[in-house]
Amino acid sequence: MLAIHLNDSKTPFGSRVDRHSGIGKGKMKLKTFKHIVNDPHLKDVPGCLETPKSLDLHEDIENLKILRSLVDKRT
Repeated sequence: MLAIHLNDSKTPFGSRVDRHSGIGKGKMKLKTFKHIVNDPHLKDVPGCLETPKSLDLHEDIENLKILRSLVDKRT
């Protein structure tokens, strides 16, 4: 795997519509992202936030803060 992109979804699973939302602001549960950021198979795989952004990119800071808060500190 070369990289993963992370985004929440504005539409339900299986809708076949690719509309992005900020982490924790869409239809996916934070528990899903917790599994992703703690999966040992993805530990060294780079990620890209594919989330809505404004010109100052403050949403990236918020989304990264949320994702980092989900990392299990015990590993």
